[in-house]
Amino acid sequence: MQFNVSQLLKEGAGALRQHTLHENIERLDPDITPLSTLDGTIQMIRTPTGVYVRGNLHCSAELVCARCLDPFSMPLHIPLDEEFQSIVDIATGATLPVEPDDELATQIDDRHTLDLTEVLRQDILLALPPFPICRTNCAGLCPACGKNQNIEKCNHPEEKIDPRLQVLEQLLKE
Repeated sequence: MQFNVSQLLKEGAGALRQHTLHENIERLDPDITPLSTLDGTIQMIRTPTGVYVRGNLHCSAELVCARCLDPFSMPLHIPLDEEFQSIVDIATGATLPVEPDDELATQIDDRHTLDLTEVLRQDILLALPPFPICRTNCAGLCPACGKNQNIEKCNHPEEKIDPRLQVLEQLLKE
């Protein structure tokens, strides 16, 4: 997902380019299992020091439910909001100073190529829920035998309560 922004960098601040993305992201990251392409529209806006990129992208990914361990599909909305800094002056070709805390992923290289790959990889990983649940009423796995309780109910005898806590059981019955 690389864009040559040399013409945009030659224009004044506020110049705008719009691009439509339809990208295959199968090999973007081993932790991402996409079920569709990454689609959406991005805008590139010239700033005094580089290019500001914003957009709204979407795709669907296969996740594993944290309760029942079944795979399921989840639509993802990925907001893109990042400023890329040029490392070479477009007019003179001189190397521009780079701050020590600037990320490599947000630099426009010496050939004036803006690469969205790493920024989008990070944004997609941030869009993934930490504990994905296939549905709100997912029953999960049986703690005794491990069966998926969404598919099959178990008939286990009731667990014996610790004798020290039996007094609390009496309170529940009241």
